[in-house]
Amino acid sequence: MALEYEIVTVNGAGIERAQPLVLASEPRPGTLVTLDGRDWLVDAVEEGETARVVAKPARYRLRLRHPDGREELGAFRRMRAGSPRLGHSFTTTEDGAPVSWEVIEEAFAHDDQDEPFLDLVAERDYGEVDGDLPDHELEHALVRSADAPDTARDWIAEATSSGLSIELAALEPDEAPDWEEARRYIEALSLDAVGDDLLELCGVDTRAGREGTWLETVQARLREDLDNFSADVEGNHDEIEEWDFHYGRVFASVGSVADESNPFRGHGWMCRLLDAGALGAAGFSRVRKPELEGLD
Repeated sequence: MALEYEIVTVNGAGIERAQPLVLASEPRPGTLVTLDGRDWLVDAVEEGETARVVAKPARYRLRLRHPDGREELGAFRRMRAGSPRLGHSFTTTEDGAPVSWEVIEEAFAHDDQDEPFLDLVAERDYGEVDGDLPDHELEHALVRSADAPDTARDWIAEATSSGLSIELAALEPDEAPDWEEARRYIEALSLDAVGDDLLELCGVDTRAGREGTWLETVQARLREDLDNFSADVEGNHDEIEEWDFHYGRVFASVGSVADESNPFRGHGWMCRLLDAGALGAAGFSRVRKPELEGLD
């Protein structure tokens, strides 16, 4: 039986939107809802004539629980397709070799600013013994690998202690970003390929603006984001960090949920370009299983 609700979302641009929501099961705090091209985390369910669901941009934080009971805390990450959930397996490194983990606990929690997130606990599952290596978890690989630059470990540790979110992307060894392909990708975008959340992060007010101008606004913002991002990574790295690691070049940004809509922050450039697919068109990607060969 379908259940009807009103969902109120508040995105990184601070825009609150209420709209109908139909779910197959009753939501509760911690439920993930995909809406407007983004994953949202239910923060509260308010009873009434029509139940009201309050949701915030979905985030998670991984903590590695070692066999000796010691826990290693990660930074906040945006929940995206392929992000870890209960039962998810992933790989980090230890003494230069891959080690496998599995998420065995998932809990709903709030940070020091009372913002919701999923707290994920992972323990070793020793999949590497059988040669069964799942996808790589780049953040913890950088933190734990002796081969990772000290600057990377220090930067991630600072982001973690500050309660900020990080974004990570990588280029394969000897691969240069294809900025022109990214520009062509942006020019070829169609409105139906852009979710409402990305529209608003790019400066569109979907409640008041004229739909005929929306795509133009998004493309203008993404072009400017790409220009800023490429100038920064090819220049002084004032906003985007870069490190050489096993996989080639790793790029990172750090910021708050509000920074995702900021046209002047590198975290905003990176989040919007990743969500739009423009960085993928330029050759940036997540680190996947085939790229683990250099760790053996």
